[in-house]
Parts: sequence; structure tokens; C-alpha cells
Amino acid sequence: MVKTYNKLVRDRIPEIIKSSGKSYTTEILSAEDYLRMLDAKLDEELAEYHKDQNIEELADLLEVIRAAAIARGYTIEDLERVRAEKAAKRGGFEKRILLRAVVDPMETDSITDRICQNKAAILEKVSVPMLEKYCWLEDNLYKCDVSTNTEYQRKFSHYYRMRFVSPQYREAFFVLFEEIKENPDISFEKVARQLYSVDQKHEFSFISKMLHTINTSRPIYDSQVNAALKLRTYQPDFEKRLKKDKEILDRISDQYRILMSSPEVIELQEKIDLKIAPKTISTEKKLDFILWALGDK
Repeated sequence: MVKTYNKLVRDRIPEIIKSSGKSYTTEILSAEDYLRMLDAKLDEELAEYHKDQNIEELADLLEVIRAAAIARGYTIEDLERVRAEKAAKRGGFEKRILLRAVVDPMETDSITDRICQNKAAILEKVSVPMLEKYCWLEDNLYKCDVSTNTEYQRKFSHYYRMRFVSPQYREAFFVLFEEIKENPDISFEKVARQLYSVDQKHEFSFISKMLHTINTSRPIYDSQVNAALKLRTYQPDFEKRLKKDKEILDRISDQYRILMSSPEVIELQEKIDLKIAPKTISTEKKLDFILWALGDK
């Protein structure tokens, strides 16, 4: 029985194979092919580390990094020197810092400034009927089966302007909506992939609104939020769009966090609360309303 590998292996692997009583075939790579196979080996070892996350896989990854450095004309001392210089200048990773967003206080056209300049128009745009329709969707989500309840489907579709989707997509959308409404942390990617399989259409905005309805702390994307935040760059390929859309949702969430600390935006949220008292809606949804109304400006 012959097993074919065609991959770069450690120098003593042929010797180990021979000592086990087996035979093998090898070839010596050209310098160009060696570099190409080292890059592939880096990917392979990184994938193995992600899978097992043990010290052996880290050691394998380090060995390939050392080989790649030497193959490209560097010494191990060069590698360590550059690593130490970067660590001294920019730090390492021991403090476990996750950078969420950067705010430039010198930016003249900040979102907060634009919100403050348009407070009256935003409050007018976020009307009581609009707020009441949103509250109805939230209040009735768990009182019916959204996969069969035509009233809920009609009101959701009308409120979020769910036009120009095929009947097959619309049906699949509400069936999935019902299936996942008890799973508030389901991933955007999983939902997007399942609905894309219906008719190869990726409805980013509607998916974000479904997931927000289930978990109101999640961000919403639509064309007016995009206009307010200047987010979207079109990607024709589904995989690239999916990656970009997940980045956009993270950026919207980051923007929410920034706005939450603004006294002017907090005051605006309080005025929205007064419109629907004693009902309440999540901070994230109030911020979505504000950004949505700002996008109209």
C-alpha cells in the first residue's frame, strides 16, 4: 500500500521511515520550490496549532519559522533582534489588550458632532408610531410562531422594508427566524450561510435585523446607518462579502460603545425614552434609531 504525501518534512523523517522497515521516495527541492513549500508548511502548522493548541504544535510552528527565516537569507539572531526591537518599541502581548476603537478628538466631522448638530431633526424622524411598531415586533416575538404567523411576517416585512426578496427566501427567512429565536448568540455567519443556500442571495441588512430582534444588544445594518458611518465597500464575492459584513457589524458595535459615553447622545436617548414611556427599548436600538435618522441627513 502506497500513501502519497508530497509535503515538506523534517530532515530525519526518511531515516525514521527506513528504521520502521518501510521504503520511501523523496526529492530535493529547488530554492524556489523550497520557499513555496515552507510557506505551505507554515499554514499547515498554524492550522494544527489552532486544532490542538499544545506546546508540541507551537514548537513545530517555531521550527518552520526558523527555517523560513534562514531560507530567506536571515539568521536566527536577525529574527530575534527584530522581534526584540519591535517588542521594545511597541510592546508584546502579555497585557491581553483588545483594541476596540480609536477616537480622534481633532476630527471635526465626528459622528457625535453631527448628531448634536441634527438633534431636532433626529428626534422628529424617530417618531412615536415608528417606536410603537418596533415595540410590537419585540413584544410579540415570543407570543407566536413567526414561521406561520402572517400578521407578524407582514408587520416585520413592512417595518424593515423587506422588499425584492423571492418568496422562497422570505419563507426560509421566517422558518429560520422561528428556529433560532431561542438562541440569541447564534453567529451571523451561520445564519447568512443557511439563507444564502436558498437562492444565492446575501441579505445583510435583513439578517442583522432578524438577529437584533432576537437579541436587542446586537447591531443593525441598513443603508442609512451606512450613510451615517460611511461603512460599506461592495464585494461581489460571497465569502468576501461575508467577511466584510462581519467587520462592519463589529464597527457598528464599536460606534455604539463610543456614543454611549457621550452626554449629548445620552440626553437624546432620554428624549426618545419619553416618547414611548413607560415602555423601554435597548440602548443599542436607540443608538440605531439615532444613526438611522442621521443617515437621512
